Amino acid sequence: MSSRTFLISLAGFGCYFGLLLITPKAFPAFGASTTHFLLILSSMVLMPLLAITAIWAIGALITAKLDKHAMGPAARTAGRVSLAGVAAFFICIALASILPNTLPTGSYDSPFNRALWLDPGFATDPPGQATPRQKMLAAVIAQLPHKSRSEIETMLGPSMNTPYFQSTGRDLIYATGPQRDSVFGLDSEWLLIWLDEHGTYKRHTIATD
Repeated sequence: MSSRTFLISLAGFGCYFGLLLITPKAFPAFGASTTHFLLILSSMVLMPLLAITAIWAIGALITAKLDKHAMGPAARTAGRVSLAGVAAFFICIALASILPNTLPTGSYDSPFNRALWLDPGFATDPPGQATPRQKMLAAVIAQLPHKSRSEIETMLGPSMNTPYFQSTGRDLIYATGPQRDSVFGLDSEWLLIWLDEHGTYKRHTIATD
């Protein structure tokens, strides 16, 4: 019965933390859903409860050891449930950290079009829709490897002169439009590019301010 309690709890918490931490990384649109927002809110209650339950179970175990008697059934169950919750949380954190980053929703919709990318009105589309730059983001990123700074700037235009993300050491930065895959979408989205010691593309990220 003890192992069954632990396994059932582990499965339940695994589903919960999987939806909270892993699903938005694999399917970015889920991160903008009401369901995910409610999961975030519920985690603010669940995580403290898990911590309190774990502390209570540890205290009961120490007391039982000192008094040389068995733990009560409620304390044992609480310990197994809290252990399962903590284990599921860290397993999902580990899995989320090794999953490759998926581009935001809409990034694969269009091929690269230099004229549209350089159009100064690229971000004037109706709210809630991906901008032309955002729609061709996957096509842009696919062409970045092995390119030098001059080749990237020939392709995408000069890097913006902005203080945003300077502390990251990024070499080039381009605005792509409003934040996607967010319930509120209050921030802006940026393409950050780093170069290696030879001035050639090294890596990139999509960041929000």
